[in-house]
Amino acid sequence: MWNKAIRGINRTVENLTALFLAAMVVLIFLQILMRLVMAKSFSWTEEAARYLMIWLTFLAASYGFRRGAHVGVSVIVERLPMRFQRWVQAVAGLVCLVFFALLVIFGFELMDRSMMQRSPALNFPMGYVYSVIPISGILMALNLIDVLIRTIRTGRGGERS
Repeated sequence: MWNKAIRGINRTVENLTALFLAAMVVLIFLQILMRLVMAKSFSWTEEAARYLMIWLTFLAASYGFRRGAHVGVSVIVERLPMRFQRWVQAVAGLVCLVFFALLVIFGFELMDRSMMQRSPALNFPMGYVYSVIPISGILMALNLIDVLIRTIRTGRGGERS
């Protein structure tokens, strides 16, 4: 059940990041086209593309944990005996979980404080932009827990493709 749920969440995140990337391309193309053809551009396209990029980056980072795509210092860890490798991975995982918990806690706080602030061109609450911080913190924690469970069971963590 857990594995099926995390796969479904990651599939949704993967589709969202693809959608956000496509929307960014369309918005930037529209802005360039308008600038070339009309000698002026829409004021909201650059802002929307920027917010999509922020969401894309955070969501893709959370998805990266599932794939084992984040940078790590594996040279040192791989030279340790196997039982120490697992200890180092477990400690690193716990440190990451603490960081993700901080992302969630302070992300919700930032999101709450910025709900009254409006974006300049789109005029929607900035809390919606910042909401990706706690969302990605939760997603990263879920993926890390899944990777740690698979590492403990099989000795291999990230799902490489």
